[in-house]
Amino acid sequence: IYDNIAFAGAGKYSEFENLRKAGIRHADLRGFMYSREDVTGRSLANGYSQSLGTVFSQEMKPLEVEILVVQAGTNQHPNEIYRISFDGSIIDEKNYAVIGGKSEAVHTVLKEKSPSQAPSLDAALRLCVTALEQTANQKLQPEGLEVAVLDRTRTGRKFRRLSIADVRHLLSP
Repeated sequence: IYDNIAFAGAGKYSEFENLRKAGIRHADLRGFMYSREDVTGRSLANGYSQSLGTVFSQEMKPLEVEILVVQAGTNQHPNEIYRISFDGSIIDEKNYAVIGGKSEAVHTVLKEKSPSQAPSLDAALRLCVTALEQTANQKLQPEGLEVAVLDRTRTGRKFRRLSIADVRHLLSP
């Protein structure tokens, strides 16, 4: 969405894509009017929560989405992970979050198998794929995965989508 803030959505594509675009507009406007540092994951998560909560309480049908807003931390600030449900509820997650179908089962596997210290990128990706495979009872191929990272070492935008070759390399033993 913005510099060090990413968005992920599960559910009805057209609905979460409209939310993503609205978040980009909000972030661009806020960054232009004030300062780029004033655009935070928390402020975006609160805006999404208000929008989803309003639709949930006032419309005939709620939006069929669940979204994540993630902000890469800095040396002074930790990472922020916000999961926002269809009714506008915000959950401030720690270390990782899961959205979409069977998210509770995947979350349980991750909780059981997660190391106490933050894993390397390849170890984290293998752990996530293992949790998805156990929950879905099927083997996943790199071509079927969409993987991205917020890379603190990059200047400007921290978001980087991994290629299939990158994913294949990270998953290799």
